[in-house]
Amino acid sequence: MKDLILLLATPLFLLAIALELWVDRRRGTGYYRFNDAFGSLSLGILSRSSTLVIFSLGGLVIDRLLPQVRLMEWDSSSLWTWVFTFVAYDFMYYWLHRTGHSLNVFWAGHAIHHQSEDYNLTTALRQTSSEIWGWVFGVPLLMLGIPLEVYLTCGALNLIYQFWVHTQHIDKLGWMEHVMVTPSNHRVHHGQNPEYIDKNHGGVFIVWDRLFGTFQPELDHVETIYGARSPLHSLNPVWANCQVWFSLVRDAWHTASWWDKCRIWFMPTGWRPADVQQAYPSQLSDLDNFHKYNPSAPRVAQWYCLFQLAAAVPLLVFFLEHYKALSYSQVLLGFVLITLPLITTAWLLEGRREGWESTRLIVSWVVLALAWNLMSPDSAMVFGGYLLLNSIVYLVLFKSDRFVLKERRAENG
Repeated sequence: MKDLILLLATPLFLLAIALELWVDRRRGTGYYRFNDAFGSLSLGILSRSSTLVIFSLGGLVIDRLLPQVRLMEWDSSSLWTWVFTFVAYDFMYYWLHRTGHSLNVFWAGHAIHHQSEDYNLTTALRQTSSEIWGWVFGVPLLMLGIPLEVYLTCGALNLIYQFWVHTQHIDKLGWMEHVMVTPSNHRVHHGQNPEYIDKNHGGVFIVWDRLFGTFQPELDHVETIYGARSPLHSLNPVWANCQVWFSLVRDAWHTASWWDKCRIWFMPTGWRPADVQQAYPSQLSDLDNFHKYNPSAPRVAQWYCLFQLAAAVPLLVFFLEHYKALSYSQVLLGFVLITLPLITTAWLLEGRREGWESTRLIVSWVVLALAWNLMSPDSAMVFGGYLLLNSIVYLVLFKSDRFVLKERRAENG
C-alpha cells in the first residue's frame, strides 16, 4: 500500500520539482545544482527498487509474528482509528528520527538523507536503501492492533507531507511554525551549523520537538550550511548508502579494543574509538571555509544523465508493477539493470571518461542475451528496448562528431 501511494504521488513530486526549478531560475536564487540534484534523484530511485531485493527482517516480524500478539482489533473504517494512527505514527517517527541522529547504527541508515549540500525538493526524494532498524518503532502501534493497511497508509501520507517542506522558497508561516513542521524549521534540521545540529526531528508535527527539548527556530543571523558533517564527496548512490557503514566497519576493524569493536555501533553519532581517532583523524567539514562538492562535467554528460533519470522512472514503475510475477533472480537482474546506469552516469558527472559507460552497455547487452530465455517476455522487451534506446543516445551524444566538436569548442572558449 505504501509503495503504491508513493508511486501514484511520483508525477506530482516531479511536477513540483519542475515548478520549483522554474521559480529558482526566475528568481536567480541558485538553489539547484545539476550534479547534486542528480545525486538526490538517483538515491530516490534506488530506495524504491532496492526494497524488492533486500531482505527485510521487519517485514518478516510484521507479517509472521505480530498477528499473533495483537492486543485488540481496531475498526479500519472508523475515522478515529485513522486520526489516532496518523498522530501516533508521527510521534513514533519523531523518536525514530531522533534516534537516527543519536546512535551510530541508526545514523548509518539515515545519513543518506542529509548528504545533499543543497536544499530543494529533490532533497526530499533523497531516501535511504540501507536503514535496517526503522521498523522497530512501528511495532508498538501494530501490537496495539492498528490495522496494517491503516499503518502503512498513514506512513505514506506522513512521508508525502514531508516532501513540501524541503524548499528555501517559502518563508516562515506564522502560527503553523508552532504546531506543524514547516520549510523554515525543517531547514534548521538539515543544517550542519552548531546552532542547528540534531534539531527539529518531527515529520508532520513540530510539537514533539517543543515538548522534548529539540526545537530550534530558524535564525536570521545564521546562514544555513546544508549537508552532513562528514561530507560524502561522491554522486554514486551506492557509495552514498555505504559511506557511514563502511566507516563503522573500518573503525571496528582497526581498533585494538574488543569492547570498542562491539560498542561502536550503539554509541552516540560520530563516536570513534580513541586509538582509531588518533591514527585516522575524522575528516569533518570546515564550516568557516565551506565549499560544496561541485565536480564539473561536459554538457553532453549532463544531457546523458537527464536521459538516464527519465528512463529510470518508467523502468522502476514497470519493475514495481510486475515483480510479483517474477522469480527472485529475475527481480535481482532488473534491479541491477536499473542501478548500474545510475552509478556509471554519476561517474560521468564526477568528470570520469565515458569508457565506463561503454563498458556497462556492452556488459548489459551480454547479460541480457544470456538471461533472455529466463526473463518474462514483457521484461525482456522492456529492458531490451531500454538498452537499445540507451545505446543510440550514447552513440549520438558521445560518438557523434557534431556533439563532440561542439563540446570541445565550448571547453576551449
